[in-house]
Amino acid sequence: MTGLKRTPRSRGGFTLVELIVVLVILGVLAAFAVPALTGYIDSAKEKQAVSETQACVMTATRQGAQNYALVQNASVAGNAENATALTNWAGPLEANAPEVTGGKVALTEGSGQYLLHVNNPPAGSTATTTIAADAGVKGTVQGMTCNASGQVLYLVYTSADGIQVVYTNAGTTASVNIGSDEAVVVPTPKPGSSSGGTTGGGETGGGSTGGGISGGGTTGSTATANEKQFIIHLQDIETKNSAPFANRTYHIQSGNNSFDVPSDGNGDILLDISRQNDHCPNTVIGDTLTTITDAEVPDGYQVIPSDIKIYINVCNNGDDYYLNSMQNGINNYPFTIDMPKRRLTIMRFPIAKLNLRVTDPDGKALPDATFAITDVTNGSTTVAQLTSDSNGKCSIPVKLHDGDNIGDSAFLTTGDQTGQTYVIKEIRPPEGYKEGFTCSFHLYYKPYPATPTPHNTTWFRIDAFTVNSGEWGEYKLESTVGENDTFHVTNKR
Repeated sequence: MTGLKRTPRSRGGFTLVELIVVLVILGVLAAFAVPALTGYIDSAKEKQAVSETQACVMTATRQGAQNYALVQNASVAGNAENATALTNWAGPLEANAPEVTGGKVALTEGSGQYLLHVNNPPAGSTATTTIAADAGVKGTVQGMTCNASGQVLYLVYTSADGIQVVYTNAGTTASVNIGSDEAVVVPTPKPGSSSGGTTGGGETGGGSTGGGISGGGTTGSTATANEKQFIIHLQDIETKNSAPFANRTYHIQSGNNSFDVPSDGNGDILLDISRQNDHCPNTVIGDTLTTITDAEVPDGYQVIPSDIKIYINVCNNGDDYYLNSMQNGINNYPFTIDMPKRRLTIMRFPIAKLNLRVTDPDGKALPDATFAITDVTNGSTTVAQLTSDSNGKCSIPVKLHDGDNIGDSAFLTTGDQTGQTYVIKEIRPPEGYKEGFTCSFHLYYKPYPATPTPHNTTWFRIDAFTVNSGEWGEYKLESTVGENDTFHVTNKR
């Protein structure tokens, strides 16, 4: 008798037990991964909110110094309309920052702290509503407190993601709960120390000695001023890096006194002050306009314009003074004044650039588009050829002042009132796209504005005309750093 044969069962799918095991494994992984991912996203948003708050504090500090200088100048020059500039900007002035309880320290910077998760922060006294917009951020400054010297003592900022950051300018007024793994602390150098702090520090990324905000940071000062001295500190307006201005020679002209002075390793210049009748050489004379100029312009930077002037007022008893900074009699150069530290910070500007950005109609970056720029004003000579990179971008320097250290053989120049005329032409479109973009444009120099912002730092503008708008696509001017400093070319297939 022949036995029955069993046919092997097909193995084409998973059994129920196998599916359950897989689902259990996926559930365990999700239990660990989802909270970690959520925490990472929340942490990134918090860091972004702190960075935006720093931008607001920097903007408010600059505006406070400008308005304080206007008030002081009003008492000397008799400009009564400026006597209330500070209160019109900040509202009621306070001597101290309000007391903040609770929260977590996210960043310590100099004498200020940035706090997260503060319950019921005190109300500020700010009257201005444009700080966040002037700082170029999308959140809202809900409150701010300023003292009679124009110093920002307290600021509350809420980001577009709803994250609230509280800044207070006196760390002793903040009572916080903090673990060792929660703080991002920038070390504050001791007066007279030989270095500005820990190399590279800061919120994210490296930068110059001393750390600070992402991308560079403020270098700690080694200079300490007494009652007959003050400090000029030089730093980049965008990254706060002071390294390019360290260990350099600057020329000071104050009345009949003319002398050279070096900056230290942190971009600080310590200057002595004398009264009008003391006739002390190598000093800044009180009640006299003082100018500072570069003996050697750092690579990649604009010169300090010759009409940037510092006004030092020494009181009659010789025991006190205040600082002012002017251009053509008004305070309109980006600077900050810290009277308690007797320190004036001059913001240095990098070389201006004309930018090009090439995309398709959907915004996709297009590489390998080549443009030729011709100088029509000077015989239709070709100045440069630019090719867009993998991000669809290319640029060319713009020389605003004769002393600007361009560091590049090809650059554009601004004209006078009539402007400098150029023609830009796309001589090779991106592969697979139509060609034909041609545009004439004027390049004008723009003087420093009265209320500079982080998005207004190249000080020139383009006035485009005679544009070929055929089937190749379209173009528009964009303001990403300066005023209309970018051509955006859109190519079609």
